[in-house]
Amino acid sequence: MSLGPYVREQIENWVGDFCNDDAILQFTAAVTQAAAPVLTEFLAAACEARDLPPGEIEEPDARSALLERVARLRLPEPVHAQVPSLCAAFTTFLEEQGRLGGGRALGAFIRALGPAYIRQAQGKPEPIQRPGSRIGRNDPCPCGSGRKYKKCCMNE
Repeated sequence: MSLGPYVREQIENWVGDFCNDDAILQFTAAVTQAAAPVLTEFLAAACEARDLPPGEIEEPDARSALLERVARLRLPEPVHAQVPSLCAAFTTFLEEQGRLGGGRALGAFIRALGPAYIRQAQGKPEPIQRPGSRIGRNDPCPCGSGRKYKKCCMNE
């Protein structure tokens, strides 16, 4: 899905308002410099998730935008570490401006996604964990025959 020109312009205006506000001063210069494209991508992706206007995004939209689109952006490592806080501050700002209902709660949700975002941004796959314990050679066979695993199904 693609955003219309009106929605794209609205997103860019909201991001511009945040970047020119004192709320951006809590971040480093590198984060401040990258803020506009990161926040534009975040809000656009959140809107595209369910084809919503920017003022109606919710937690599932923010999750997919942050973990699937923003995490793929090529940013310096120190900037990646601050992106969840930046997006959270942005949603809080939008609530204060009366543009997004529940922006503070959405910001807290985005901050909680921080560790998952860092893992996704680093590109490391999630480790696969075995659902049960490993079957040993001398354990009873899981087929239910009553024999040891090594004498029954181990070599099949």
